[in-house]
Amino acid sequence: MIKLTKSRSVLFALGAAVTGSMMGAGNLETAKPIEVGAKAPNFTLTDINGEKHTLSDYTAKGHTVVLEWFNPDCPFVKKHYRDDTGTMLGMQTDMKDEKVTWLRINSGKMGHPTSGVDRNKKAASDWGISTPILLDESGKVGMSYSAKRTPEMYIIDAEGVLRYHGAIDDNSNASQPGKVNHVRNALQQVLAGETVSKATTKAYGCSVKY
Repeated sequence: MIKLTKSRSVLFALGAAVTGSMMGAGNLETAKPIEVGAKAPNFTLTDINGEKHTLSDYTAKGHTVVLEWFNPDCPFVKKHYRDDTGTMLGMQTDMKDEKVTWLRINSGKMGHPTSGVDRNKKAASDWGISTPILLDESGKVGMSYSAKRTPEMYIIDAEGVLRYHGAIDDNSNASQPGKVNHVRNALQQVLAGETVSKATTKAYGCSVKY
């Protein structure tokens, strides 16, 4: 039997912890994302005001649901909430008469500067967000969707089926929104009962802070 000294034992434990952490990240990177056309994973999360939201409750009411993975400090998120852009809130306003529910999900781990009630309440106040920001500090929901970026977008129809997954638009830098809004186009097609012509794109942005 090999006897470890105290210092070697500490180094061994640290190495094991780092390896485990890397394996977890690797599992997310290599995890197969849910495919468009498949049933979206159901979930229940609590928002920044303490209210619970369950995906299937919205779809049971005939609503199409937009999921936006959210991080109030990510520059790629910020560009869509500036006064001169207003991408996200503008779409919500345009769709206010439709059965569309928009849910932001912050999967930042507990204690991270971008997570928690206070930081996200401030973002809601600063940006005029009146619809739910859900906290997923365990990362369970984010990982079930293989969400890796903020913003990463999913559209789920009233049958609970994933109809779009990917980027908000076609401009992957943090300065200006793109010319083609993939989510708007996909939403319009879903609401019209049409097949989404571009159902998957590559999400861009900051990493989700699991």
